[in-house]
Amino acid sequence: MLPLLNDSSNGNEKQYFVFSGVADYQSTSIGKDITKSFFYGGLIDSEMKQRSSNRHDEINRFGLEMNAEFEYRNEKLQLFKDSLIGLIVKGGIYNFSSLIYSKDLFDLAFFGNEMFVGDTADLTGSEFSSMTFQKLGFGLIDKRSKSSLTFNFVGLNNYVQGAFGDSYLYQNQALDSMSMELSGSAERALGDGYFKGLGVAVDIDYRFKMKKNEDDFVHFQFLARNLGFAIIKSENYHSNSSFSYSSYQIEDLINTETIFNNTDEFVSEISDTSNSKNSTIFLPAMFQFTKLIDPTSPRKVQGFFGFRTFLNKAYIPMLFGGLDFRPASWYRIGAQMSYGGFSQLRWGMYSALCFDKFELGIASENLFSSTGESIIIKLSCAF
Repeated sequence: MLPLLNDSSNGNEKQYFVFSGVADYQSTSIGKDITKSFFYGGLIDSEMKQRSSNRHDEINRFGLEMNAEFEYRNEKLQLFKDSLIGLIVKGGIYNFSSLIYSKDLFDLAFFGNEMFVGDTADLTGSEFSSMTFQKLGFGLIDKRSKSSLTFNFVGLNNYVQGAFGDSYLYQNQALDSMSMELSGSAERALGDGYFKGLGVAVDIDYRFKMKKNEDDFVHFQFLARNLGFAIIKSENYHSNSSFSYSSYQIEDLINTETIFNNTDEFVSEISDTSNSKNSTIFLPAMFQFTKLIDPTSPRKVQGFFGFRTFLNKAYIPMLFGGLDFRPASWYRIGAQMSYGGFSQLRWGMYSALCFDKFELGIASENLFSSTGESIIIKLSCAF
């Protein structure tokens, strides 16, 4: 959540409740008009598909991050004799989905075989993954520096991932046959219960400062969130085969129909082998390093910068920087630019009300974009 403020409270007999929420999707190429049609319903017409197709390069990315998290901090407790350690309780629900894909895969999915008459669609290197999980954690916080360490119990709700190796699809000129060379694998979590796997994770919030001059310090934060794993029972599919289809088998693939309409049936048809086993999967941990804003500084304008990355192949490290403006003691507004993540250059803005015992902020890290949207909210109360 921006602004990224250094916590300057002294922690004397203070308790805090913080709620934050993120909804963010971004892409190098897929138009947000198409994505919104999937989320909210609506017609995806040929013009929308063609605009997105024209943006595509050979390799493209799409990602979705959604989460809601609460945190309770008690800095009034005297857990140890020196009373410099407080208690943290936190919990949340998280979804992280990503896709690396070729332009031919997009055209095949949205236009069908008609885009490849007498030609070959190259699917090589495309990968996808999606994970939903919840956590409940307990930790300790240093009342002076505000650094903290939290240990979390994780329950996995859903997990699926897959990857294409050397894979190609050829549609002949006469439209009476189609052939496919397919190499790939897929995995999904099994189970009828609410949780399909259990695991553990840690959250690390390390804060430090460097002396700028005799009276001023620069504050920094290193953040690691959801660094951990889960153990699941999964079903695994593998394929390394060639397929041929006659005209009647591909009749419904023409005229913008695709082979992906019934995913389960299609995966079963093209898999050579499938088996169930226990698997260990890593959570999409986030790492972020930031130069923080000092809310006690008399300066009206301050700068911030940093980088963010996830343990995910589709997400490239994101660099960001911006300016924070404080027109009044109770109000902050700012803007930032970033490059990386699941897209390229993005612009963002935020606005925050900051009172002694109450703060409310709203932000977007993705304004003016034709390939993504972002909304972030944060509410904190001291009592």
